[in-house]
Amino acid sequence: MINIYYCADNKMFKQLLMSVLSLAKTNPSPVNVVNLTVEIPEFNAKGRKTSEAQTALLDSILKKSNPNSSFTTVDVSDLFRDKLLKGPNLHNKYYSYYVTVRLLAHLVDEIPDKVIYMDTDCIVKDDLTDFFNLDMQNYEIAGRRDKFRISRYFQSGVMLMNMKKIRETGLLERACKLCATKKYICYIDMSALNTATKKRKMLSAKYNSFKNDDCYVFHVCDLREGKFPLTKKWAHRIKPDETEAFFTRCPDLAYLKESYGQVQREHPEVFKI
Repeated sequence: MINIYYCADNKMFKQLLMSVLSLAKTNPSPVNVVNLTVEIPEFNAKGRKTSEAQTALLDSILKKSNPNSSFTTVDVSDLFRDKLLKGPNLHNKYYSYYVTVRLLAHLVDEIPDKVIYMDTDCIVKDDLTDFFNLDMQNYEIAGRRDKFRISRYFQSGVMLMNMKKIRETGLLERACKLCATKKYICYIDMSALNTATKKRKMLSAKYNSFKNDDCYVFHVCDLREGKFPLTKKWAHRIKPDETEAFFTRCPDLAYLKESYGQVQREHPEVFKI
């Protein structure tokens, strides 16, 4: 069983759907996927948690690939209020508050002792079994070096996480406290994670590639117009006109376009956000 978790609300459904479709296509083994979602109307009146219909559809997609697979959504709104709805980073100019939701994983019983975290703007291109089975006994987090850094600063969009060790060391609890007390210019969760992590494993870029090449996970964030440091806010959401642009730039993912279009035709209700 491969364990994976995302963090998404209903506005992220389009790219979450594409990521799950790619996961189902490339991973015949059973996968256990948990999505952490929040709805904080007193802070963000437009944000809505992932709906039951969206969750049920994603679960059915995974089960078509393997009946033992599953997709569940966990509402962590109260945890977010308690741990993260405070501090100097809530109205960050460049990044959405949603990037910090991943820091609540240690408090969620549904997140198992070992798990792959993925941003919703990730396309799975290969079987993740070898990735998931990497030895993590002496490490808290494994990730690739961030391309803008020359040190052991890892990029947080794809991480292999030893949650058993993380819960023991208090890594994510420290990261939450950093986000609630320390002002970050742009990389909120990523800087907090890198500061809090003591035992890290640096991975090859093939586990989190920003290019559509021979890799395990294609992290498509660089394809977005305006995704350059310090130029515009990045909310990890695909705009309505960007889905077609993505498929145009990635013709090798024709199967994904076909599957995505079929879901749109058969389940138009889940796209009403």
